[in-house]
Amino acid sequence: MHLFDTIPVGAAFGAQELHLSDALMARWTSLYPDDAPDGRMPAGMIAVASMRAYSDLVTPRPPGNVHGSQHYEMLRRPALGERLTTSIACVGKELKRDRRWVHFDTETLGEDGTPCFRGRMTVLWAA
Repeated sequence: MHLFDTIPVGAAFGAQELHLSDALMARWTSLYPDDAPDGRMPAGMIAVASMRAYSDLVTPRPPGNVHGSQHYEMLRRPALGERLTTSIACVGKELKRDRRWVHFDTETLGEDGTPCFRGRMTVLWAA
């Protein structure tokens, strides 16, 4: 279990691949029909890659964690069909008013190794 006191700042949790397939895009546009397909990933899908990587790689987590905030920097919109690789690392921890906050950075690269987007996620850690 990854507890607040034992998560080392600087720890890399690995990387996860996401294929921007036609099926994934179809599921996205069924939820967000205004994101008409133009051959590129809609900016809103950044969270899909980042949250899948967090959910699958930062495990096991204590029950009760709360997603506090996230922000992203879009460097380029990946093309439909591209395979993306998202890595995640703990970049900081802080105790504020008896609350444990953990900060994670994500970076998503395209299949050619060029950066697509980067992000910072802050989580209220339960234990």
